[in-house]
Amino acid sequence: MLSRGLTMGVFAVSLLAIVAFTLGDASLLWPYTCYGQWQRFGSHCFNFDTTPRSWTDAEQYCRSLDAHLASVHNWEEFKFLEKLTGGSTITWIGGNDGGRPEITQHRTWSWTDGSSYDYHEWAEGEPNNYNGVREPCIQMNFGDEHRWNDEVCEKQFASVCSRIY
Repeated sequence: MLSRGLTMGVFAVSLLAIVAFTLGDASLLWPYTCYGQWQRFGSHCFNFDTTPRSWTDAEQYCRSLDAHLASVHNWEEFKFLEKLTGGSTITWIGGNDGGRPEITQHRTWSWTDGSSYDYHEWAEGEPNNYNGVREPCIQMNFGDEHRWNDEVCEKQFASVCSRIY
């Protein structure tokens, strides 16, 4: 019985030491690391690639890295991606309107990673299917305010991939 009590005491002291150490360094609360060109934000790692690709090819490239084109869910993540991409390079992200050309006024947007489309940073007047041309894919860093624009998916731009760690 003494052995069990001693074991529980050692466990309790160890647990307290771990908690004290962890609280001293908030980065230890999320112990996963992004390697190489990948940059961490929250529970995701992001990779910015300047190689010009169509939106579809960019998504396929991301999938080859076990990732998807990036989804954006809040202002902080938007600002992180703006900084990661240099803020001036037009860049594909993972938003699209589901490939439904009959939708023009009330488009339904979604992310390639399947997460909920719960945030947006459209530039003023966007999305707009400019000049009546179908624009079902989202690019970021558009215009003076570096917001989002709907664009023709076949155009070639840089891209940013995201994966969970």
